[in-house]
Amino acid sequence: MSFGWTTHLGRALRMVFSPTTAACAAPIVMVGLLGWHHRWISDDGWINIRVVEQVLAGNGPVYNIGERVEVTTSTLWFGILLAGAYLLPAREPQVTGAIVGWCLTLTGMILASLGAARLAQVRRPVTYVPIGMLAVAALPPMWDFATSGLETGLSFAWLGCCFWILARRAVAHEQGKRRPSWWPFLPAVLIGLGPLIRPDFALYSLLFAVGLLMSSRLTWWDWPITLVLMLAVPLAYQFFRMGFYASLVPNTALAKDATDARWEQGLIYLVDYAGLYVLMVPLLVGALGVGVQMTYAWRTRSQARWAVVGAPLLGALMHVAYIVRVGGDFMHARFLLPDTFAVLMPAAVVGISIAWRQLALVATAFVAGWAVAIASSARTPYSATANVHGIANERAFWAAHTITGDVLTREDWLAGGMGRVGSQARWDLEAGWSYYDNGSVRLDSATGEGIFIAVENLGIISIAAGTDVMVIDKLALSDGVTSHSRFDPRLVGDSRIGHAQRPDAWRVARYARFRVDEPLRITHARLALQCGDLAVLQDAITGEMTREKFWQNVRLAPRLTFFTFPADPASARKELCGWEPGW
Repeated sequence: MSFGWTTHLGRALRMVFSPTTAACAAPIVMVGLLGWHHRWISDDGWINIRVVEQVLAGNGPVYNIGERVEVTTSTLWFGILLAGAYLLPAREPQVTGAIVGWCLTLTGMILASLGAARLAQVRRPVTYVPIGMLAVAALPPMWDFATSGLETGLSFAWLGCCFWILARRAVAHEQGKRRPSWWPFLPAVLIGLGPLIRPDFALYSLLFAVGLLMSSRLTWWDWPITLVLMLAVPLAYQFFRMGFYASLVPNTALAKDATDARWEQGLIYLVDYAGLYVLMVPLLVGALGVGVQMTYAWRTRSQARWAVVGAPLLGALMHVAYIVRVGGDFMHARFLLPDTFAVLMPAAVVGISIAWRQLALVATAFVAGWAVAIASSARTPYSATANVHGIANERAFWAAHTITGDVLTREDWLAGGMGRVGSQARWDLEAGWSYYDNGSVRLDSATGEGIFIAVENLGIISIAAGTDVMVIDKLALSDGVTSHSRFDPRLVGDSRIGHAQRPDAWRVARYARFRVDEPLRITHARLALQCGDLAVLQDAITGEMTREKFWQNVRLAPRLTFFTFPADPASARKELCGWEPGW
């Protein structure tokens, strides 16, 4: 006797375990295994955990108690970490973040593959090959940033999900299907989340929005509803950011001078990544697959397909140009991995038709050979230290500075030197001590209470120190005052991109007690802090948050965001207070 369900089950099993499915799944499984083997959290990842712990302690989304400074660049990723801490209180939040980031990375790869396969189905291919995903999986940085405690995995998932949804809508649009398959409201909300993943992902959101509109048949009343839904979440958070932090952007954007052009350093960062892994090989082959999609779109006059395939390509090119312009990053490959992923999404899975079979097989073999060579032998020539340009293999660097080589749990990190710095500050606070310490000089604190330590690495030191110790950033990433100071190369030595030290006089003036014999530069800083918009800025980010202050900050946010002052205290006093030498 035969049962219908056994027949369907047999068909499903044959589909799941078919050679084509196994081939398409292989790169995803590869990243899953190697990404989990390389699981870790970076020192910057601990910064997010510090803010999570402040929220759990009842101090709000701040880095230091009493100062409202936004150090979490990825709002959505911070929200995921905070939700994980609430839902799984028995597990260390950074471990939860590593697991979630790993899952999101794989989700992004799966959705990108499904989207590319959906676009290829229309041409009725005889088989599929995962050219784009194979290229992504072969990159060693992909294994590192599958976790890391940063938002990279979330970036992959969001890009893959947007592409998958738009690919389905494009095919439905070509086939003339009607609602709900092309109803734009839910995709609009998803696409609007880009700036909350990273502010610079607004570029991708804009282009995906164009793809959404071109793959939709909207009535006159659909347009305003779609626009409102797309902007609702980011605008709601932007309103909160303005009122709470008195800023239009995260403080990290101000501290890193994200509007400055550093093309030479940015090109070095690009070559350090693309040159090492000979990315031109998979990109050229991926372009061949994209060309097939574009040719089909041209032949069928499908504007929807043009938009869906073109949006991630153009978005990646624009984002790479932006990253190069601002000088890249100090973490090898980190900022360019999402762009590589986006470029290869339309060719993540390529459908092979009979007419193109021989060419496709040659291209696949070419990429496979490159993938084997890169995955087995391509490694950064630097590991325990950064290279001469300040670029570091971040995971290898921190693994070399721990006793076991593991960099995931608190125990892995706290045994290192930075962990001891933070722990000592916490012990001193518990013993009732009070001081300001910048690593070379220890002074009495301004109020006679609390511990204030000035450091260059904000991560594990702040975790070891605990939420009550004020950890002051020499690089201004968590300092809402000196992040507005204009970069002055005369006052700092060589530094990593976006990590220039600010003069210590400003920190001493804010956190250390006045001394009669203190250097004149500190006196200049103390007086400058009382003048003009610098005094307004301090008032906006400190003190009790009341309803009146919130609305006042909303009004002040545009002005304070663009406010800058000279890093040199004497020049700042002259500019802000009207002081002249000799008075």
